[in-house]
Amino acid sequence: MGLDDIRHSSVGLWLTNERWVRGRNRTTERRAPVLFPTMSFALFFVVVLGVAWRLNDRPQAWKLFMLGASYVFYGAWDWRFLGLIIGSSLINALVAKAMEPRYGAARRAWLVVGLAANLGTLGYFKYYEFFSESLVRMLSPFGLEPHGLVKSVALPVAISFFTFQGISYIVDVFRGDERTFSVLDVSLYLAFFPQLVAGPIVRTSEFMPELHHRRNPDGIDVARAVRLIGRGLIKKVVIASFMAELVDPVFAAPGGYTAFTVFVAILAYAIQIYADFSGYTDIAIGIALLLGFHFPDNFDRPYAASSIQDFWRRWHMTLSRWLLDYLYIPLGGNQGGAARHYRNLILTMALGGLWHGASGTFLAWGLYQGVGLAVERWMSDRRKAGAPVSAGIRSAWLERRLAVKSLASHNSNLTATDGGGGLSAEVDEGQAVAGSGRFQASYETAGMSLDHLREAARADVDHSERDRFVGEPGDDDPSPAAAGNRWFRRRPTGEIPFDDEWKRLRADLEDSRPTHSGWPLAVKRVLVFAFVCVGWVFFRSPSLGDGFAVLARLITGWTGGQSLVTPLALLVIAGALAAQYLPSKVGDTLEVGFSRWTPLAQAVGFGMLLALIDVLGPQGVAPFIYFQF
Repeated sequence: MGLDDIRHSSVGLWLTNERWVRGRNRTTERRAPVLFPTMSFALFFVVVLGVAWRLNDRPQAWKLFMLGASYVFYGAWDWRFLGLIIGSSLINALVAKAMEPRYGAARRAWLVVGLAANLGTLGYFKYYEFFSESLVRMLSPFGLEPHGLVKSVALPVAISFFTFQGISYIVDVFRGDERTFSVLDVSLYLAFFPQLVAGPIVRTSEFMPELHHRRNPDGIDVARAVRLIGRGLIKKVVIASFMAELVDPVFAAPGGYTAFTVFVAILAYAIQIYADFSGYTDIAIGIALLLGFHFPDNFDRPYAASSIQDFWRRWHMTLSRWLLDYLYIPLGGNQGGAARHYRNLILTMALGGLWHGASGTFLAWGLYQGVGLAVERWMSDRRKAGAPVSAGIRSAWLERRLAVKSLASHNSNLTATDGGGGLSAEVDEGQAVAGSGRFQASYETAGMSLDHLREAARADVDHSERDRFVGEPGDDDPSPAAAGNRWFRRRPTGEIPFDDEWKRLRADLEDSRPTHSGWPLAVKRVLVFAFVCVGWVFFRSPSLGDGFAVLARLITGWTGGQSLVTPLALLVIAGALAAQYLPSKVGDTLEVGFSRWTPLAQAVGFGMLLALIDVLGPQGVAPFIYFQF
């Protein structure tokens, strides 16, 4: 499927109607935005896609056009806030440049300036109203009522997302983990429209390499992009909106409904927020892929988690990663004793809760998650302290198993390249195989040396295999010198490199599997899901009192009240939860099958899917939940 096919198919990406944007907004009153699942965005994206690929051979013009398009997209909400994101880009770019030639105290001073600018802006627009009202309530019992401090401040869309990306950039430059970039590059990094509103939270190490590499239209994985967009639309338009019809009335007045209805509504909200958020980010990742960018996944079947820690490895993964690297570890992480470790967990999650919104409910939700993580860690520490050696063996084995699983997942997306400076193997996210930190630790944990991996990568690239070479039309020179910056196609699952190595590692793991101990896996998953659902009650409720009222109704609502539960609602909830346990290869198989269709068949099939979504989607679809953040 070539570039022209991509353009023509994109016309039908969102054959939806504007009714999809009508609904309820809990936070702010603003003009209807250009949302992904609307005809307005479809037309906007088709134009952007066509012009972007026309400018592909003119990097500077491409950047300027894409930045202008991103500003148009953002300005559709409120053009006055364009100055905010432009100012943020300038400050972060200039602060990073100022740190580059300096050392010691000067670098640290510029870092403080950058952090103060980012956090000060975020604090004023997002938290001023909340904290000023809280201060007035605290002073009122003492006869002090400075009501003049309280004023309404409009909340700019996506301010949390681009602020966090700006902070990660200047901190990485300060640490020496990242080089500086031009003002244009930084501005496009912060404003790039596919992930601007809803994430994922992308780092410069993931964005800049692909920004500076030539994008090959024939190398775009259209099948994966269509799969992500289609899946995202089903989640957002059909599932999330259908769940909202049950959730909204129950959470508005829980006392009028039966305990069973309230129970089902709690489950429905868990499904709604997952389908809403993951659906929107699926669409974001898909449209970015059509533009030649590979963004990291943001969700990995979170409701199949077997621990609270495991849940946060799967839910909003880019935020969890950001909190880990820029908050939890700087606070001290697990160093300094158990008490400090538990404190850091609670503090990190409390601040993560406040990131979601300026409200006591979000703070309570964050504290709830933090205390849950701390208690879970405390219980784990106690078990390890009094357990035989086999428990430690089991812990090490589980860690290695996770590493092997992660590597196998990344390995399926390995792409061999030759940039003229020697062969390397790169992961989709832009992280070199021989990289550092998390990836290096994963390889070492799995028992695979980086040197061995590099040799395997070199051996795997065979320039004599012309069918793998992707060059210009008519270019049949397979030599390494002619390869330049061109790409090799991603291999099918059955042909991925290092297959023998994965088999060896898996077999070795099975041979060394320790005896099972602890609660059954199914019980752990049920308990974790119940814990998460209780937290979602406060996340959804307007106040703590409303949250407790919902939970109280589970006990007091067995007599009286009406029911909104239908067999269809139960079926959708059960199906959505069951889908959390489907193996990833199911989606991969569908993707491979779709990629073998002709472009015309792909366009017709996707159009039929969109028509089905339009039929199934209810009237008055609720707006994207995470706009408020």
